[in-house]
Amino acid sequence: MTDGTQNDSGSPGRSPIRQDRSGRSISEILAELQAGEFMLGKLVAPMPIFVQRLMRRGRFWREPSARAAVLGRWLPGRSTDRRGLEAERNALLRLGELAVDAPIQELFDAMAEELGRIVDTETGLARQAVASVWQFHPDKEATLVAGSGGRFDWSALLGTRWPLDGDSANARVYRTGRPARLEGGIPLTGSISRLLNTIEATSSLSVPITVHGELWGSAVVVADWAEPLPANTESQVAQFAALASTAISSAQRREQVGRLVDEHAAMRRVAVLVANGAQPEQVWKTVAAELGELCGAYHTSLSQYDASGSANVVAVWSKNGAAIEAPRTRWPVTGDTLSSRMAATGAVARIDWSEVEGEVGRYIREQTTLGTSIMAPVYAQGELWGGLTAHSPRGTALAEDTDRRLTAFAELVGTSLAHATARAEVRRLADEQASIRRIATKVARQAALDEICQTVTEELAELFDIEDVRLFRFDPGDRMTVLGSHGILAGRYPVGSTHSVTGDVTVARVHREHRIIRLDDPTITGDAHLKCVIATPVRLGDRLWGALIAGSVQPGPIPERALPPLSDAVDLVATAVRKAEADEHVRASRQRIVTATDQARRTFERNLHDGAQQRLVALTLELRTLTDVDGPDRGAVADELDAILTDLRELSRGLHPVALSQGGLLPALRLLVRRCPTPVRLSTPPTWTGADEEAETACYYVAAEALTNIAKHARATEADVALELDDSGITITVSDNGIGGVSPAQGTGLLGIADRVEAFGGHLSVTSPRGSGTTLTAHLPARRSSPSHEETHAASS
Repeated sequence: MTDGTQNDSGSPGRSPIRQDRSGRSISEILAELQAGEFMLGKLVAPMPIFVQRLMRRGRFWREPSARAAVLGRWLPGRSTDRRGLEAERNALLRLGELAVDAPIQELFDAMAEELGRIVDTETGLARQAVASVWQFHPDKEATLVAGSGGRFDWSALLGTRWPLDGDSANARVYRTGRPARLEGGIPLTGSISRLLNTIEATSSLSVPITVHGELWGSAVVVADWAEPLPANTESQVAQFAALASTAISSAQRREQVGRLVDEHAAMRRVAVLVANGAQPEQVWKTVAAELGELCGAYHTSLSQYDASGSANVVAVWSKNGAAIEAPRTRWPVTGDTLSSRMAATGAVARIDWSEVEGEVGRYIREQTTLGTSIMAPVYAQGELWGGLTAHSPRGTALAEDTDRRLTAFAELVGTSLAHATARAEVRRLADEQASIRRIATKVARQAALDEICQTVTEELAELFDIEDVRLFRFDPGDRMTVLGSHGILAGRYPVGSTHSVTGDVTVARVHREHRIIRLDDPTITGDAHLKCVIATPVRLGDRLWGALIAGSVQPGPIPERALPPLSDAVDLVATAVRKAEADEHVRASRQRIVTATDQARRTFERNLHDGAQQRLVALTLELRTLTDVDGPDRGAVADELDAILTDLRELSRGLHPVALSQGGLLPALRLLVRRCPTPVRLSTPPTWTGADEEAETACYYVAAEALTNIAKHARATEADVALELDDSGITITVSDNGIGGVSPAQGTGLLGIADRVEAFGGHLSVTSPRGSGTTLTAHLPARRSSPSHEETHAASS
């Protein structure tokens, strides 16, 4: 391949530089080309049209080495076969067209095909050789990127990596960066040489391909016939290599731009999801898919570290929708694993699973086809949250910029986590306010204390996703009563049950120390189910009233953010208790007043009956028996005494009806209905068991006041009185068809009824639309009493 001549730079071993008729070299001609002064007439033969066309192709033909490789063919002194010249010209035209904007792989395939067409310029003989294009890697390996000729299944070999071991033309190029040629049979001393031995190769030539001054790969031609490769083969391959060098550079720039465009588009899609407030799970899945498509990965995954020392897989993606080969969702962060390497350094980690010992390494090798994995850290609020991973199968490699892309997408995941955390914080605050507002609403509406306490336990359990919330009231004798209970221990502590304070470790400490108690050790929480407990005292001023207990079965302490809502709920409970106690004091006071009034009426009625009334009866009888008093005056005096006695009886009945005292509620109501000027229908239960005296008395006066109002103001033609008795008490309903429009504020009648009902812990409702009558319903707490024969008979009659 060398003739011992010197080129224009004085370096030996290359063919002399061709010159035109004016004696100018290629370098001078190229300088004129760059200056726009080149004249076609100065060539020995006219420049072919395809060369002129290639010169106008742009960036590729601005490279001097590429143009020199083509133009040198038409300078004077070229002695070559016309058919070979035509074949080379067509080959360069084809490659030049592809080099402009075709995909790089298409250029490699065409280059391998053209390299395989070997033409001996001395004999004009053309042969088909085995040709290939290789890309070198820093780890002394080469990837086959294109091939043609021979008996190889190139589709199966493309993309495979081969060690550059032993002695081969490619190994020599890799070591020296210069062309290498082996003749007289290929020695069996390397992986590639052993491959070539399968076709009985007799001669091989490898020419380096350099890109931007760096060794990129090689163009290889192998002869599988008896004669060695022609002497001009190296120059032919070198011209193709020079052409490929510039084409690869141009294609790399195009590919780099395209990859950057794709990367920015992918990151923009993820960023839009993050900005629109998508759920973290949706962002994670999108990141895994976008990263896998962008890097050409086999699998991608996102893992989150937990407190137990494991990495939990939260999102996965697989190429072409293939099944995930590593179905495990939890991986240890200890030992020699990808997660442990990344966690130890806090930076991108790479692992070759063929070199990893231990359980995880064996699992990956035996259960999957994974070869290499790269993981980038994901940080959330400055703390290591997890890792984003790309996997490649055995025998293939991830893109060189996978590390950078993993880092970029990991930062997007971290941003999405920060946004999600902020949104979750806002939602959490909104949920807390909503829960406290619902409790406060019940307190403001004066709901029953047990209802408020049960609402507190349910709201807190849902708000913090904890499994046990209880509310206790401390009673005398170191006892406590359950007022609210929700969760896994509700069966042991039902509402209304009483327990010893000392039976619960946490409650006992609150009762003893009067402060918030937090227990995060499962061995001392007092219950095998609970891993952590917070107990908050409920105070009424300086008095310890009770305790609110919140417990969880989940590992780790209950978060500190739970304390403010717990404190707010305790304050609302204290407010409700103070209000309930105040209401109870008022109710008890009113009940004592009503009871005292009723008792005074009974006493007054009894005194009238036993005193003045009896004396008047005796006086009347005595007057009628006197015989010495005669005349009309005696009859008049007797009649007057009878009238006074009748008035006294009516007065005593108004104070406290005798029928109520002697017969109970039902006879008293029947007498009341018969005396009402307005026709009244009375409805009573089939069997009347009776109730305590205070409730029956209050019920009677409700009916009496209501019927009096109907008779005086309703202008009704009929009325109804309905009586019901159940376990909750007595309900009496009085309705009419009068003019309606009744309001408690218009008079003292309804106010008096309401006072009496509420004094006994009952409630009164009035419905009175104008023109549609009035319905009054009163419910009074009452205890059932055993029915007597007279009451049962009276009810049935």
